[in-house]
Amino acid sequence: MLQACTALLAQTPAQEPAALTTARSVFLRQVMADSQLLTQQYERALAKVELEVAAAGDYEEARAIRQRREQLQALYAGTVSSLATPLPLTQARMMGSAQASGETLGSWRSNGSGTEWQNFRIMPGSYHLEFEANMSDAPVAGSVYASSKLQPQQTAMFEFDEVTLLGLDEDNHRSFEITHSPDEITFTTVRVGPLNFKRSPATLRFAAPDGYPANIIRIRNLRLVPVTDAAAASTTALPPTSSTTAMQQASAALKTAVDAARNGVTTKYLDELNDLAVTKPALKEQIVVETRRIERQGKQKTGQAGIRTATTSGGLSGFEDIMDAHLADEEPISGERFKVVYEGRTLLVRLLWIDCAPVEEADEAGVNRFAKHFNIEAEDVIAVGRTAREFTASYLRDKPLRLLIRPDRDKDGTMAALLFLPNVGLYQNVLVNHGLAAVVPPAREKQHNAMERAFLATLSAIENAARNRRPSPGAWALSAEANRGKLP
Repeated sequence: MLQACTALLAQTPAQEPAALTTARSVFLRQVMADSQLLTQQYERALAKVELEVAAAGDYEEARAIRQRREQLQALYAGTVSSLATPLPLTQARMMGSAQASGETLGSWRSNGSGTEWQNFRIMPGSYHLEFEANMSDAPVAGSVYASSKLQPQQTAMFEFDEVTLLGLDEDNHRSFEITHSPDEITFTTVRVGPLNFKRSPATLRFAAPDGYPANIIRIRNLRLVPVTDAAAASTTALPPTSSTTAMQQASAALKTAVDAARNGVTTKYLDELNDLAVTKPALKEQIVVETRRIERQGKQKTGQAGIRTATTSGGLSGFEDIMDAHLADEEPISGERFKVVYEGRTLLVRLLWIDCAPVEEADEAGVNRFAKHFNIEAEDVIAVGRTAREFTASYLRDKPLRLLIRPDRDKDGTMAALLFLPNVGLYQNVLVNHGLAAVVPPAREKQHNAMERAFLATLSAIENAARNRRPSPGAWALSAEANRGKLP
């Protein structure tokens, strides 16, 4: 009897739980995705060795290497669909009101809510973002308690981005809509893309720019699926035409001629500066500064650091790019207005798109504007402003600063700028995150390109997160204290 039961169990294996099957599948997909990059690198190295061995006349060894390459290529043949890389919520950082329940992402009540995967490992290549979505009405919608802001929507706008130190990657920014579902249990598959990842690891963000308090939106099974469309692949891999090649050759010849002419003029100018330093010792300091400026420009032309116009820097066309500036010794005027020193020049700058509190009571308009934004008492505004000024002075002191400056100046000559710090990124984000600055976006028609709109979207998301964070930072703490007890 015991032998019969043993034989029966051997013939009929116990069915494992569905959760275990899913977990194993996710694990295997991740292992395959991580190993494929190494395998491809190894296969390319073997291809180089094969050519070298064949050139040396060792055809048997070359044939053996070719067979090994074919074996490696066969490991992943026909498995692209199984190599979808999941975006697990257990590895994500929640933003705003977004919440994760198991493998489902929901609670899109406030603007900028979403989730972010930091330092996420992904094999470089083209992918589609896929997920399943269900959108229904919240129970409060349509009730006697529903206000004009609590009206259910039929569509919801979302965004998926690869985030970089300069904000969002314009090439990998996608906006899309989720439509209302017929019931509360039907999930619809949504595909977005393609997106082209060139670096690993990357920081990815899935967020809603607007809040949907009157809807229940559930997102699940987020994944990145490799692009398999042959037409799409051929489009990105088209060989250059003869006309394109001719244009590139002509462009290269023109660049060489311009560089040669520029180098001749620059050399002559530097010689004249050296002669002037000998005949006019009183101008030595100014001549040294000018000489360094010319030398820095020459280095920048060969790809080294310097000052340039950012014509291709992340889509920020027209900005003047200043590297290695430093905060001036004098105290900042406010948290977002201060002087910097660059190549012997002192520049007055203000940070774009944010507003710090005034530090003097005389600025009545600024006090009222800041108090209204944070819903705090006017007498608290000056204290917040002085805190922001001290924060900027200590945070920026003795650090190398990079500024992207708008070409147009304020009436008093102040330069509007984006300020970046090494290993920190945009300094505006820091002030807003600490509750020391209010986001003041320009009119939509003055947002010049997609990259600027991406910066503004990030600033708004950070401000929303700071407003909802507990304990509240900066001025938001005063706002929470002022409104304590006023809630119904």
